[in-house]
Parts: sequence; structure tokens; C-alpha cells
Amino acid sequence: MTQRFKLTIDGVEYDVEVGETATSPVDVTVDGTTYSVDLPAEGSRPSAMPTTPSRPAPARPGAPSPAAPAPAATSPGGPGVINAPIPGRIISVLVNVGDTVTAGHGVVLMESMKMEQTIESAIDGTVKNILVSPGDAVAYGQAMVELG
Repeated sequence: MTQRFKLTIDGVEYDVEVGETATSPVDVTVDGTTYSVDLPAEGSRPSAMPTTPSRPAPARPGAPSPAAPAPAATSPGGPGVINAPIPGRIISVLVNVGDTVTAGHGVVLMESMKMEQTIESAIDGTVKNILVSPGDAVAYGQAMVELG
């Protein structure tokens, strides 16, 4: 049975649809983007949603705020791979195979949580392979562009 929710997180409202939870993985759709979510084994599943937020709560006034994430993750595939720093949907690919890019050059435009973000190369290189297309949904850490 599919369940639908309207969730408000930090003042932003999300439409969430959760598929059948009797088996894992479960399809979870957030504002039109579907994610496949693995659930823990049956005996260790919580009976209710956890109360711990999945991302840090906003800093209180006067408290130091956490550092922002890097604009482009490059660790899983090595320094020549540009990975998705957040889950989202590809709006456009800003480079072509064979293009030369420098550090800070935009390579992919993606949308996440109704905001557009340009993903930049962290290094200089030549575009060797493009692994995503406009309209693709990407997961956190998914390889998008390979540089040679």
C-alpha cells in the first residue's frame, strides 16, 4: 500500500510518497524524484519514523554553523570523476566529450529540492566520459562525468 505525506522540513514543504514497506528496497518519491531505499532487516525495523533528523538542524543564532559541503565530490571514482554532491535531477550537461575544463568550470546543472546547482570540476582535465543525461535522477555520490 502506498502512503502519501506532506512534510515540512526547515520551512520547506515536500510531497512524499512511500511505497510498500513489507519488502526492501522501497520506492520513495520526494517532489517527483523517486529513490530506492533499503530498509533494515525485519527484526530491526523501527515501528515509527526515527526522530533524529537526516540532516543537521539549523544553527541557533550565535552558534557556529557547519562548513558547507564541497561543490563536487571526487572520492569514489578518484580525482578524475565528478560525483553528485547531493541527490537530484540533471537539468543539463554543460560540457561535451573532448572539452578541456579547468578547476571551477561548471560541468553539470542539476536541480535538488527545487533549487538549481551548477556542479563544478575540482581539477583541470579533458572530459573523457559523460555518464548522465538531462532528466536523469542521480543519487548522492553517483559518478556523472569522468575527466582524463
